[in-house]
Amino acid sequence: MAEILATLARGANGKPGTDLANAFFCSSPRTGTCHIRWSEDIIREGSQINIELGGVRHGYVAAIMRTFSVGIASDRLRRVHEAEVAGLESALNVVRPGATCSDVANAFYRTIEKHGVKKHTRCGYAIGVDWTEPTASLQDGDMTELKPNMTFHLMLGNWIEEDFGYALSETFRVTGSGAEALTLSPRKLFELT
Repeated sequence: MAEILATLARGANGKPGTDLANAFFCSSPRTGTCHIRWSEDIIREGSQINIELGGVRHGYVAAIMRTFSVGIASDRLRRVHEAEVAGLESALNVVRPGATCSDVANAFYRTIEKHGVKKHTRCGYAIGVDWTEPTASLQDGDMTELKPNMTFHLMLGNWIEEDFGYALSETFRVTGSGAEALTLSPRKLFELT
Protein backbone atom coordinates (compact mmCIF):
# COMPACT_ATOMS: atom_id res chain seq x y z
CA MET A 1 0.00 0.00 0.00
CA ALA A 2 2.87 2.38 0.69
CA GLU A 3 3.99 2.25 -2.95
CA ILE A 4 0.44 2.72 -4.22
CA LEU A 5 -0.07 5.78 -2.00
CA ALA A 6 3.33 7.18 -3.01
CA THR A 7 2.35 6.83 -6.67
CA LEU A 8 -0.92 8.67 -6.04
CA ALA A 9 1.01 11.49 -4.36
CA ARG A 10 3.49 11.69 -7.26
CA GLY A 11 0.58 11.97 -9.71
CA ALA A 12 0.62 11.43 -13.46
CA ASN A 13 1.41 13.26 -16.69
CA GLY A 14 3.69 15.69 -14.87
CA LYS A 15 0.92 16.75 -12.47
CA PRO A 16 1.40 15.77 -8.82
CA GLY A 17 -1.44 14.57 -6.68
CA THR A 18 -2.45 17.29 -4.24
CA ASP A 19 -4.00 15.12 -1.54
CA LEU A 20 -4.54 11.47 -0.68
CA ALA A 21 -8.02 10.00 -0.62
CA ASN A 22 -9.12 6.95 1.32
CA ALA A 23 -7.41 3.77 0.20
CA PHE A 24 -8.89 0.37 0.96
CA PHE A 25 -7.06 -2.95 0.57
CA CYS A 26 -9.43 -5.74 1.47
CA SER A 27 -8.09 -9.29 1.26
CA SER A 28 -9.40 -12.80 1.84
CA PRO A 29 -11.28 -13.79 3.90
CA ARG A 30 -12.59 -10.24 4.47
CA THR A 31 -13.69 -9.48 0.89
CA GLY A 32 -17.36 -9.67 1.89
CA THR A 33 -17.09 -6.39 3.79
CA CYS A 34 -16.65 -3.00 2.15
CA HIS A 35 -14.17 -0.30 3.08
CA ILE A 36 -11.77 -2.44 5.09
CA ARG A 37 -8.32 -1.00 5.72
CA TRP A 38 -5.27 -3.11 5.06
CA SER A 39 -3.98 -5.24 7.89
CA GLU A 40 -1.44 -7.94 8.57
CA ASP A 41 -3.35 -10.41 6.40
CA ILE A 42 -1.16 -13.09 4.89
CA ILE A 43 -1.50 -12.98 1.12
CA ARG A 44 -1.02 -16.40 -0.42
CA GLU A 45 -2.00 -18.47 -3.45
CA GLY A 46 -5.79 -18.38 -3.73
CA SER A 47 -6.17 -15.06 -1.91
CA GLN A 48 -8.42 -12.40 -3.35
CA ILE A 49 -7.73 -8.67 -2.99
CA ASN A 50 -10.22 -5.84 -3.56
CA ILE A 51 -8.65 -2.39 -3.88
CA GLU A 52 -10.48 0.94 -3.81
CA LEU A 53 -8.56 4.18 -4.13
CA GLY A 54 -8.72 7.57 -5.76
CA GLY A 55 -6.48 10.10 -7.38
CA VAL A 56 -6.90 13.66 -6.09
CA ARG A 57 -6.03 16.91 -7.86
CA HIS A 58 -6.98 20.19 -6.18
CA GLY A 59 -9.73 18.43 -4.24
CA TYR A 60 -11.29 16.71 -7.26
CA VAL A 61 -11.39 12.94 -6.83
CA ALA A 62 -11.40 10.17 -9.43
CA ALA A 63 -12.08 6.85 -7.71
CA ILE A 64 -11.42 3.35 -9.00
CA MET A 65 -11.93 -0.19 -7.70
CA ARG A 66 -10.44 -3.43 -9.01
CA THR A 67 -10.29 -7.07 -7.89
CA PHE A 68 -7.15 -9.20 -7.92
CA SER A 69 -6.69 -12.94 -7.51
CA VAL A 70 -3.39 -14.33 -6.29
CA GLY A 71 -3.07 -17.22 -8.70
CA ILE A 72 -5.85 -18.44 -10.95
CA ALA A 73 -9.24 -16.97 -10.07
CA SER A 74 -12.04 -19.29 -8.96
CA ASP A 75 -14.91 -20.03 -11.33
CA ARG A 76 -17.24 -18.16 -8.98
CA LEU A 77 -15.07 -15.04 -9.04
CA ARG A 78 -14.86 -15.23 -12.86
CA ARG A 79 -18.66 -15.47 -13.19
CA VAL A 80 -19.22 -12.46 -10.92
CA HIS A 81 -16.52 -10.51 -12.77
CA GLU A 82 -18.10 -11.22 -16.17
CA ALA A 83 -21.53 -10.17 -14.89
CA GLU A 84 -20.23 -6.96 -13.33
CA VAL A 85 -18.21 -5.93 -16.41
CA ALA A 86 -21.27 -6.52 -18.61
CA GLY A 87 -23.34 -4.46 -16.16
CA LEU A 88 -20.78 -1.66 -16.11
CA GLU A 89 -20.75 -1.48 -19.90
CA SER A 90 -24.57 -1.51 -20.06
CA ALA A 91 -24.75 1.30 -17.51
CA LEU A 92 -22.19 3.44 -19.36
CA ASN A 93 -24.02 2.85 -22.64
CA VAL A 94 -27.19 4.58 -21.37
CA VAL A 95 -25.34 7.63 -19.99
CA ARG A 96 -26.27 10.74 -21.96
CA PRO A 97 -27.79 14.13 -21.20
CA GLY A 98 -31.47 13.66 -20.36
CA ALA A 99 -31.11 10.12 -19.02
CA THR A 100 -31.70 9.74 -15.29
CA CYS A 101 -29.64 8.22 -12.51
CA SER A 102 -32.36 5.56 -12.31
CA ASP A 103 -31.92 4.72 -16.03
CA VAL A 104 -28.20 4.11 -15.49
CA ALA A 105 -28.74 2.01 -12.37
CA ASN A 106 -31.48 -0.13 -13.89
CA ALA A 107 -29.37 -0.88 -16.97
CA PHE A 108 -26.73 -2.24 -14.60
CA TYR A 109 -29.17 -4.19 -12.40
CA ARG A 110 -30.96 -5.81 -15.38
CA THR A 111 -27.70 -6.90 -16.96
CA ILE A 112 -26.14 -8.52 -13.91
CA GLU A 113 -29.41 -10.28 -13.07
CA LYS A 114 -29.30 -11.93 -16.52
CA HIS A 115 -25.96 -13.37 -15.36
CA GLY A 116 -27.41 -14.62 -12.07
CA VAL A 117 -25.91 -11.86 -9.89
CA LYS A 118 -27.76 -9.27 -7.78
CA LYS A 119 -26.70 -6.06 -6.08
CA HIS A 120 -29.00 -4.74 -3.37
CA THR A 121 -27.53 -1.26 -2.97
CA ARG A 122 -26.97 1.74 -5.19
CA CYS A 123 -24.39 1.32 -7.93
CA GLY A 124 -22.88 4.78 -7.80
CA TYR A 125 -23.03 8.38 -6.74
CA ALA A 126 -21.96 11.88 -7.70
CA ILE A 127 -18.26 12.54 -7.15
CA GLY A 128 -16.16 15.62 -7.61
CA VAL A 129 -14.93 18.14 -5.05
CA ASP A 130 -15.25 15.39 -2.49
CA TRP A 131 -15.32 11.63 -2.67
CA THR A 132 -19.08 11.53 -2.27
CA GLU A 133 -21.24 14.48 -3.20
CA PRO A 134 -24.71 14.04 -1.68
CA THR A 135 -26.52 15.28 -4.77
CA ALA A 136 -27.40 12.20 -6.83
CA SER A 137 -27.25 8.42 -6.53
CA LEU A 138 -27.17 5.83 -9.28
CA GLN A 139 -30.08 3.84 -7.89
CA ASP A 140 -33.60 2.86 -8.84
CA GLY A 141 -35.96 5.79 -8.38
CA ASP A 142 -33.41 8.64 -8.44
CA MET A 143 -34.85 10.79 -11.22
CA THR A 144 -31.95 13.24 -11.25
CA GLU A 145 -31.41 14.14 -14.89
CA LEU A 146 -27.88 13.75 -16.23
CA LYS A 147 -26.30 16.88 -17.67
CA PRO A 148 -22.95 17.46 -19.40
CA ASN A 149 -19.93 17.59 -17.08
CA MET A 150 -21.64 15.86 -14.15
CA THR A 151 -19.26 13.25 -12.73
CA PHE A 152 -20.13 9.96 -11.06
CA HIS A 153 -18.40 7.02 -9.44
CA LEU A 154 -20.06 3.96 -11.01
CA MET A 155 -19.28 1.87 -7.94
CA LEU A 156 -20.01 -1.80 -8.48
CA GLY A 157 -18.65 -3.15 -5.23
CA ASN A 158 -20.80 -6.15 -4.45
CA TRP A 159 -20.49 -7.72 -1.02
CA ILE A 160 -22.27 -10.99 -1.67
CA GLU A 161 -21.52 -13.06 1.43
CA GLU A 162 -19.62 -12.54 4.65
CA ASP A 163 -16.41 -13.88 3.13
CA PHE A 164 -16.93 -13.09 -0.56
CA GLY A 165 -17.23 -9.83 -2.41
CA TYR A 166 -16.12 -8.22 -5.63
CA ALA A 167 -15.01 -4.70 -6.54
CA LEU A 168 -15.08 -2.90 -9.90
CA SER A 169 -15.69 0.77 -10.61
CA GLU A 170 -15.11 3.65 -12.97
CA THR A 171 -15.34 7.38 -12.47
CA PHE A 172 -17.00 8.95 -15.49
CA ARG A 173 -18.00 12.35 -16.82
CA VAL A 174 -21.25 12.91 -18.69
CA THR A 175 -20.42 14.34 -22.13
CA GLY A 176 -22.70 15.86 -24.75
CA SER A 177 -23.35 12.39 -26.16
CA GLY A 178 -22.39 9.76 -23.58
CA ALA A 179 -19.85 8.89 -20.91
CA GLU A 180 -16.12 9.51 -20.71
CA ALA A 181 -14.25 7.24 -18.30
CA LEU A 182 -11.76 9.23 -16.22
CA THR A 183 -10.04 6.11 -14.91
CA LEU A 184 -8.08 4.14 -17.47
CA SER A 185 -7.23 0.80 -15.88
CA PRO A 186 -8.28 -2.29 -17.86
CA ARG A 187 -11.63 -3.74 -16.77
CA LYS A 188 -10.20 -7.17 -16.15
CA LEU A 189 -9.91 -9.57 -13.28
CA PHE A 190 -6.22 -9.31 -12.44
CA GLU A 191 -4.60 -12.70 -11.83
CA LEU A 192 -1.26 -12.36 -10.08
CA THR A 193 0.75 -15.45 -10.94
